[in-house]
Amino acid sequence: MAKKTYEIKARQNRAGWIEGTIDSLRFQAKVYDEGSEFGINEGRVSKLWVCNEAQRQIIMCYERGWDVSPKTAAERRLLEALLAYLEALPTMDFWEELAEGKPTAVTVQMRSGYEAPALMKIDREGWAKIYDAQTGRVYKRLDPIAVRDMLEAK
Repeated sequence: MAKKTYEIKARQNRAGWIEGTIDSLRFQAKVYDEGSEFGINEGRVSKLWVCNEAQRQIIMCYERGWDVSPKTAAERRLLEALLAYLEALPTMDFWEELAEGKPTAVTVQMRSGYEAPALMKIDREGWAKIYDAQTGRVYKRLDPIAVRDMLEAK
């Protein structure tokens, strides 16, 4: 049996709060730079809330302990995938180091299909602005998770 893959889309803010979706479920999490005794499995995630908004049902809720724990094997697999994603997020120190650096050269895929050279500048919260070095025209803004994925792909 093939292992299920989950589609996770999320936004991260400077305070370590992550908000997003995993498949059709909505989640929020508080992720610290280091694990602690209060985190899930003593990891970096100390608060997690997953909800099925269509059914108005909380699937799981953790705040330094389980208020609503995953009940089924499918929910436990979903939790495992979500924790793997959240635990792998870069720390705030990582973002601050990038933000203090100079713009990074990147390549942007244009709508016409060709690639154009550009620069990426990352702010202290991990958001990136990708822009044309000569004109200053902004091509796009990327959230911290998209920045991490882009940097890992290099």
